[in-house]
Amino acid sequence: MRPLRVGVRNVRGAHDVELHLRPFSALIGPNNAGKSTLLDAVRLFYDVLAWDGPRDRTWSAQPTEASWVEISYELNEQEANDILGVTNEDREHGAELLDDDVLTVRRYLVDHDGHRAGQYYFVPANGDELEATGWSEVSNKFGQCVYVPTLAQVRDHTAVTRSSPFRDILMLAFSEPKIDVYLSAVTSGLQGIRQIMGEGPVSNLEDELDQALHSWGLSTKVHIGEITSDFIVQNLIDLRLTQDGEERSADAQGSGVQRALIAGLIQAAARVRQHSEENAFRWILFEEPEALLHPAQITRLAQDLRQLTKTGNTAVTITTHAPATLSASETSPEGITRVQRHGAQIQVTSPAPPTVTRALDAIHVRSTYTQASHSCFKKPRMTGPDEERSRILYDLDVRRAAAFFAERVIVVEGISDVAFFEWLERRGHLARIGPNVGIMDTGGKYELHRAVATLSLFHIPHVVVWDEDAAMQQPGTNEHVNQRCRDDAALQALRGAACDPGSSFAGALRLPGTIERWLGITEEKTGAWKAANLGAAMTESYALPGSLLPGKVEALLSLIEGLFDKSDLAQYRAHPDFVGALIDHELSPPTLDLAAVVAQIPRNSCACKSSP
Repeated sequence: MRPLRVGVRNVRGAHDVELHLRPFSALIGPNNAGKSTLLDAVRLFYDVLAWDGPRDRTWSAQPTEASWVEISYELNEQEANDILGVTNEDREHGAELLDDDVLTVRRYLVDHDGHRAGQYYFVPANGDELEATGWSEVSNKFGQCVYVPTLAQVRDHTAVTRSSPFRDILMLAFSEPKIDVYLSAVTSGLQGIRQIMGEGPVSNLEDELDQALHSWGLSTKVHIGEITSDFIVQNLIDLRLTQDGEERSADAQGSGVQRALIAGLIQAAARVRQHSEENAFRWILFEEPEALLHPAQITRLAQDLRQLTKTGNTAVTITTHAPATLSASETSPEGITRVQRHGAQIQVTSPAPPTVTRALDAIHVRSTYTQASHSCFKKPRMTGPDEERSRILYDLDVRRAAAFFAERVIVVEGISDVAFFEWLERRGHLARIGPNVGIMDTGGKYELHRAVATLSLFHIPHVVVWDEDAAMQQPGTNEHVNQRCRDDAALQALRGAACDPGSSFAGALRLPGTIERWLGITEEKTGAWKAANLGAAMTESYALPGSLLPGKVEALLSLIEGLFDKSDLAQYRAHPDFVGALIDHELSPPTLDLAAVVAQIPRNSCACKSSP
């Protein structure tokens, strides 16, 4: 079982919001964007958070408008049978409720059009009227919702007599099938105790009480209850901290201890589940797991959260402000949901699976095309389209992950370009482009299209800055011809991505040579030293009286700002620093049918053609 989709209607700032989930999902966005509201919507569905109309009802909603949360779950056959009670007689009816093994259930939060507040309804796959489930709760259907808030008192985290992260994780651990074996042994022992207590003093007590209550027609029985997981957790377990052999109050500890404690609980739960796939489903909602933790602890916690989704029947949804958390947890861009607030409304960018699949298919065709250009299209790229799902954006390192938090992104080729823009960023020069500018490197011009397609999934405006290798070769030479072919292949793929429906591509700047050459800096040939060489040269040049470098940088930043702002580009095209550069807000579609070219690989002759 896993949740695939959450729909929210008129809950706080979420007027009409839909998010698509992966086993590990991350909600990202600025403070007060609405990330916590979306987690609370899940909690409202599970009824672990009580609906409070003045707090939770969208203030602008009309009295006739509904407030609800609906969740779609992917189920296997056994889960569908257990949840729907499907038998041979009603199997056809159960099939009407399922859409390719996906079941959608809605919980109304206010009375609306005959639907009762607090009740659960099936949303039939065939579009028929909603159907009452008759359920009073869903934890016995869709598992347990475990919520870990950002900040609270230690006692709130470690309570065992009410819902808390500690209690929830303990119950998660107690869902291990082996626990049932031990509980059965305890139950057998308890039966022996009942037999003994059925004789002697207890039996005499029951007889005397029966006589005392005889005139009322009442009798008594001393009852011995069952030993359950819940009973053990609530009555026999507590968490004690010791230091130097003495017990210490958990409430007296600092916030760092609090978060480290929760991190440890999550890590322990991951180990409990790693050897079993038979545990009941758990959905962990974790707000800002990085809060108050040391970097090494953040990495460990993020990895353990990810491990939970791989080793047990568990989904994890986090909120985060930290690119490092996304990187450490190996979050695919498919698992990212961007949350923003425009006025009083929460807006969510969460690519639907069909949209992602189309993007991946297009990325694969373009990647195959650009890579084949290295051999003049005589050797195919021996990879399948499924590869793109795992490397939709190469390895999502911290820098690349940071781009998903940005409002504007500058897409560049590689290490020298990153070093240049990061040098400008550290000195505040990028602020003119916007208050939240990201830098994303693609590891080469042949992958520029991949970054454009991926950022466009999230509607993040971006400008692409790269260089033309052929401009640095002697015209007429074989190397010039080969580089021109490869440059054109990279541009054809980039054109395709920039012209995709819904693209957020904002502009292109192709320089006639590397960034070092354009700046007039001696280029370091050893890759490991490129960034250090460029940074040192920039610092030295900026310090020299009369240096031309600040003027060139100013012109470049002004151009990039103009591309984002859709300014007239005539002045930049006429600027002496941009002679021979490709500058445009938009790129024309590819001049070749890339899919047709790819289908003909390998070829006997080169299929690369110059772009106009």
